[in-house]
Amino acid sequence: MEDEIGEVRLAARGNREVRGSSVPRRRFHASPRLVTMDRTLREVYTLAANNYHERKTIMPGLRFAIAITLGCAMSFAQKARASTNAVNHFDRTIGKEPAYQSTPKYSLLTFGDGGGEVKVWMVEDGRRLFVDKNANGDLTDDGPPIEPSKYRNLDGNHYDFTGGSRWDFEYALDAITPTNGTRHTDFILRRWNYHDKTDNYGLSLSVNGKMPMYAGWFGTFWSAKPETAPVIHFGGPFTPKLLRRKEFPIGESKERLSLCFINPGSSRGADSLLSIDALPPAVVPALNIEWPTPAGHAPLRTSHKLTERCCYWEFYTTEFEVPRGAVAGKAKVSVDLPASATTIKLTTTEMVMPVVAQAPEASSAR
Repeated sequence: MEDEIGEVRLAARGNREVRGSSVPRRRFHASPRLVTMDRTLREVYTLAANNYHERKTIMPGLRFAIAITLGCAMSFAQKARASTNAVNHFDRTIGKEPAYQSTPKYSLLTFGDGGGEVKVWMVEDGRRLFVDKNANGDLTDDGPPIEPSKYRNLDGNHYDFTGGSRWDFEYALDAITPTNGTRHTDFILRRWNYHDKTDNYGLSLSVNGKMPMYAGWFGTFWSAKPETAPVIHFGGPFTPKLLRRKEFPIGESKERLSLCFINPGSSRGADSLLSIDALPPAVVPALNIEWPTPAGHAPLRTSHKLTERCCYWEFYTTEFEVPRGAVAGKAKVSVDLPASATTIKLTTTEMVMPVVAQAPEASSAR
């Protein structure tokens, strides 16, 4: 995958230099509320996928190129979900529901570290959103439903919610305040359709008002029934996952090596991801790799600092290469977080990645 695809210029308040590039780029700050363009993320992924070298303006005055992370987000949580299957066993009973105006869609958010999780129901009724703000299981005592805000019609004509135009909006909530005293802030649920078959959703919030996270963008986190509602978990230990690749091809040089941290959910689309802004700029994750070598040869190890960040949840370097002497087999990859990253706990620091022989290039016609 080419380096240009994967770079992101995030327009937010402030302008900061991103390490690894001489081009000043705007970077997303800790509060998701400062960024209004998240709603266009799926659209830009599609544009980038259609033309790797084309950069387009999606919002007036904002230019950015977005990484294609479709493949990685579809597959990276599979193994992690198997080891954290507990989210599937939550009691999905709702104590009391309001009178809906249309067919409701259900999703269950959970907050905690594995002991006494807080459950927060989220129900979309047409184009209004009910959130169990106090986490007591009663959706009738949280005030009126949240109405859409920041409507945008990207085609410049009348709104057509049946797929005839490109549009987006968001539901915004200052905070979810469970009775246990926690406070989860900057809740924004984005909904959009850019000529897609179904509407798309992306959720951002700050766990305990400090740890920005994301969910959605890929798959769905809605169900027509509470009993089958997807469970999206925020907080607790994170599972590290490599992005954009399923293997290390021998001979690979100057390529992208990417990492993210997830909380696996109950299904695809229900995973949550740690924001790149949850870690201070001085905290640089590293990947240490032990490579397979021929029998009798000395161990071969490399270390790779992920000094760059983009795409909301991706830590990466573009200087990765498979070292000389590595052979086909399995590489042992370990995650190294500085001691200063004390707020981030991991379920594991170890991963295994296949090392494969690179396919020969087709010879050119003479």
